[in-house]
Amino acid sequence: MSEKQPCRICANLLLATTAARNDGMCIPCKGGYRQSTEDGKLRAEERKRYIASPQALYWEALVNPVHNTPEGFSGLALAEQHYYAVSVLQGEVYNGGFYQYFGNSSGEHCANACAGLLELGATQTLALLEEVRRLLFGTQPVPSDQGLRQLSMPTCEDEPDLDCLAALDALDTQFYLDTEKLDERLLRYAREHRLFKMEVD
Repeated sequence: MSEKQPCRICANLLLATTAARNDGMCIPCKGGYRQSTEDGKLRAEERKRYIASPQALYWEALVNPVHNTPEGFSGLALAEQHYYAVSVLQGEVYNGGFYQYFGNSSGEHCANACAGLLELGATQTLALLEEVRRLLFGTQPVPSDQGLRQLSMPTCEDEPDLDCLAALDALDTQFYLDTEKLDERLLRYAREHRLFKMEVD
């Protein structure tokens, strides 16, 4: 059996021949990607824990009736509507900015997201959302129909308004700072309204 020795950086065991070729380092440390590999493992573990968490299980149970029952979103209790609308806002903006939020079906829940942010006490985030709404739709209400909403957005035109896009980017950046810690506020809201148990039995 080949002799092994610890990497001089991370202490993981490696073949002596590998150590000799790489100045005492394993291949990930020598290549400079050990940290990104470890970060990837941590993210995978966090994701695995989240999937099994009460929050994730509740989210799955909440999304199902919205998309798979005749009542849809309107069949949710008011507290559930607020939780859902703010969660969707957060997910869409993090994934593709406010442009994606309003361009997708999620934009139809803008009024509910505003009400939810107010309930959560997230007034800065609410101000951001309202600023985006004014930027895209002026004084007009946000169209509930996705197609009409897209047609109304100056960012969806054949020659989009570049100033509008730049302003949206700046507002996206402010949202990403998450100064009001939306995840924590959503968890407190869920606890206050007993939307789901915080711990798995």
